[in-house]
Amino acid sequence: MYRNMDDLFSDPDFRRRLLKRIEEGWTFEKIEPMSTAKIFARLNRLGVAVTPEDFRQAAQRHDSAARLADEWYARYTFRPEGRYDEDFVWMAAIVLWKRLLPDRVCFEQINERMQAGYDLVEARRIAEACDAWWQVWEWLKEKVTPERNTLEALDEDFRGTQAVFNWCQDFEQELDNAGIDDPRYHRLRTRYCQEFLATFPDVEWLMRGNFLRAEAESFWRLGEVETAEARFKALIEANPDWAWGYINWSDMYWLFRDSPKDYERAEAILRRALERPGLEDREDVLGRLESLRAERAQAGEGKRRQQRRKRHRR
Repeated sequence: MYRNMDDLFSDPDFRRRLLKRIEEGWTFEKIEPMSTAKIFARLNRLGVAVTPEDFRQAAQRHDSAARLADEWYARYTFRPEGRYDEDFVWMAAIVLWKRLLPDRVCFEQINERMQAGYDLVEARRIAEACDAWWQVWEWLKEKVTPERNTLEALDEDFRGTQAVFNWCQDFEQELDNAGIDDPRYHRLRTRYCQEFLATFPDVEWLMRGNFLRAEAESFWRLGEVETAEARFKALIEANPDWAWGYINWSDMYWLFRDSPKDYERAEAILRRALERPGLEDREDVLGRLESLRAERAQAGEGKRRQQRRKRHRR
């Protein structure tokens, strides 16, 4: 019994079988060098009797090459020539989509770009990841329809390596990270948050609240404090018992290196939260208030020591 994936891949027998499967099976690296004519010829031999024009017409019914391949499996009598020829069909559908429909992106292409972005994040190339993911966002917006206007419905059709539900939140966070070195990404973050909430207006409150506070935070990072304040106030009015609206707003005044260190203003926001009888996550507000007061006391002591040193030098 394998305890984890590392144990699985360290098993020589498993690695041997995996390498044999890759060697004998179909991969995109094997299909992509083939000409379009050869791909269709092989599909025809396997029983999938389609032409390029058939492909273009059938693709109008789908946003996914794999779903198009599912239609082929159901319609035609499949005649495999090898153990893994079933894989050739759906892989060929993806390759052909890229060639025959260059102006219409399928879900598989979106997934490919999304995963490339995750690879860039893993390599700590955050700005490049955000650039790749901005294209993913532009493509995903095009896939939203009246019938596919929720994250749940979009994910049901997308069937990607990562769920859109998870990715959209990862993108927001990485835009924040990229903005540390380049404020342009904070501007993009405000735009993304606005577009996301306009595209998916029915998301649950936790996600909506997190996107609203991310937008407000990025306006603050851009130096547009009045706009940020207005966004935080609107956020609290929208859900006055949600603790994290107050916490994030208060944080702007003291928690970060570039904060103005207005401890009094920061504490007033947290006390305002604690006045709510039905406040959610009250313990988190109390914990932040304790940290705030500790830093305020430490800063005050540091200032007093500095003043004593000045008097001593005189």
